Amino acid sequence: MEKENLTSRDLQAIETRRKIFNTAAQLIAEKGFDNVTVEEICKKSGVAKGLFYHYFHSKADIVIETYIDVDNQYSAEVMALPITAPYDRVIYAVSFQARYAKAKGLEFVKQIYKHQLDSGTAFFISEDRAFFRLIRDAIREGQQTNQLRTDVSAEVLTRLVLSISRGITYDWCLHDGDYDIEKLMHQSFQMLYPCFRS
Repeated sequence: MEKENLTSRDLQAIETRRKIFNTAAQLIAEKGFDNVTVEEICKKSGVAKGLFYHYFHSKADIVIETYIDVDNQYSAEVMALPITAPYDRVIYAVSFQARYAKAKGLEFVKQIYKHQLDSGTAFFISEDRAFFRLIRDAIREGQQTNQLRTDVSAEVLTRLVLSISRGITYDWCLHDGDYDIEKLMHQSFQMLYPCFRS
């Protein structure tokens, strides 16, 4: 559905869903995933419990929605970028991920990782995610133009990129956010470039 074809009812539904998501994200960051109830989310959002379940199947869907939000925002930013070198797009991707973590806040990111470790969904590491595909496509392009190594598949290199970026994010959480995650992410992947270069 294109934005200009949305009715006022459609726009209200989008706004209500976003309000529930933002409220849930705030409460999860403050109290922890396991300490927040759907009832509490609904009360603070000012919506009926049935409306929550109209938009989300469970509280865990809020976590999945976070990943979808990352993917959507990143995809939109990438489309607006001028064409850049493939590995620069990889660095941009992981730097974006770090900026998103900073914007959401340390406590929220900690809760997302905690929930993922306790009872996570496969979506977090899914190769069907837009984030995975965009990084993989940049690596493939780099391989096809002999800028990046070809002795390892694009999928394996993409998994490596994402494992390292998740590791840096996890480390940032362990250090209670006492360093600039975006700066470290950018520097780390610049240092790793020789390992990826053709």
